[in-house]
Amino acid sequence: MQRLRNELSQVTVEQCSTAIQDRILKAPFWPKKGGVGLYYPIKNEVMTQTLFQRALETGLHVYFPRVEQGIVFYEVNGPEDLQRGCWSVLEPRRHCAPYAPENTLDLLIVPGVVYSPACKRIGSGRGLYDRYVADAEYDGPVIGLAYECQMMDSFPTDEWDQGVDGVMTEKNFYAKK
Repeated sequence: MQRLRNELSQVTVEQCSTAIQDRILKAPFWPKKGGVGLYYPIKNEVMTQTLFQRALETGLHVYFPRVEQGIVFYEVNGPEDLQRGCWSVLEPRRHCAPYAPENTLDLLIVPGVVYSPACKRIGSGRGLYDRYVADAEYDGPVIGLAYECQMMDSFPTDEWDQGVDGVMTEKNFYAKK
């Protein structure tokens, strides 16, 4: 599945990412105030730059993960607050303030390699988001972004694999039942 995603053309990635982000921005779970957790895409993951820009324009607090011992979210106030980190992924610079549970995080957007219509998720195999979702004091909605070609009816999961509350693709929204 990862190979299939990696083989998508840049035009397809951009077109589908635009459609997915537009759908997210119109969804009832997109916060009107508070904060949103995003990721910076690598290896043809669904782009999040429009979500980032719109969140900042509308006064939302935006949090990106930095790989430490697991992932830790930090508030980012603009693209200048991001730098290359682990695996060359853009992540918050050292001066960014860490997310604290007393702050408001109303939506967490996560990447994935494969999803099911029942909202099961397999990530890149490192378990970073699985551990964060399982251990964090965050209890709001977790939404995965995926291309329709990443959807599979069923696949094996391990006990540590954390599902999501919904998956947005360029064609559909799959909600956990």
